[in-house]
Amino acid sequence: MIHTVVQILVVVLTILGLILVPFSLPGTWLIVLTSVIYSIFYPYGQGESVIAVNAILIVMAILGEILEFAIGTYGGKTFKVSNGAIVSAFVGGIIGAIIASPIFLIGALLGLFIGAFLGAFIYELIYLQSFSRALVNALAVLASRVVASFLKTSLALVMAIYLMFKIF
Repeated sequence: MIHTVVQILVVVLTILGLILVPFSLPGTWLIVLTSVIYSIFYPYGQGESVIAVNAILIVMAILGEILEFAIGTYGGKTFKVSNGAIVSAFVGGIIGAIIASPIFLIGALLGLFIGAFLGAFIYELIYLQSFSRALVNALAVLASRVVASFLKTSLALVMAIYLMFKIF
């Protein structure tokens, strides 16, 4: 009985982790933490090694962080987006996510993307003093942010499915 309750809790925490990832919050690490805590008290099915399962999840979480950082940071570099625009996009994304979070379900995600776009656009407009160039650079930053978020969310989904197969 208690094991069933723990399994349900693992599913709920894993789903929460999946929900956190698109918002640039540490959802992959919540999945890892859930797995580690579960493995302290219960073995995985089919005699799986606790160390191997948790190591695979940790490597996947690290890979997700590297992918998100690399694509989010260097994705705009092909369009010669300035470092200031990338930093401004990061700050704008945080501010946008906070401001839009009261909007039901997808507000924080939309706020994150809109804030990142506006942060990069405003910085580049001031820095370059060219509307068209600032728009292109801001769109490049936005596209990088969307691709990074999609890839990390996809990786988190793989992590969640992997963990579910190991537990059930």
